Amino acid sequence: MNMKIATTRLADPGDDWHGPVVEITTDDHITLVVNLPLSASEEHNDPINRALSALVALGLAASAEHDHRTNKGGAASARSAQNAEELEDQLNKGLEDSFPASDPVATVVTSTLPKRAV
Repeated sequence: MNMKIATTRLADPGDDWHGPVVEITTDDHITLVVNLPLSASEEHNDPINRALSALVALGLAASAEHDHRTNKGGAASARSAQNAEELEDQLNKGLEDSFPASDPVATVVTSTLPKRAV
């Protein structure tokens, strides 16, 4: 696919609460809307360049994800490779990462009722 950018525009400059919004349209009429976070840095003054940089990074991540999903050049998962040791390591890491969520929910609620005026 040979895609070219046809237009870029600052759709919303943002304010104190929201970052800028940039629209990028390709020659085949695909429009990408990039909602940028707020940035206090002077080097991030140009929102269109920030959006383009974000798309470059996203393109690299999308390429890696695509390769992973189609198993082209990507490593097979521990389950599909039947690597029991790696699968056990992944399970242990997942359990460690979710440890606070594995605690039982408290069923007792303590509270003090306000006294009535007599």
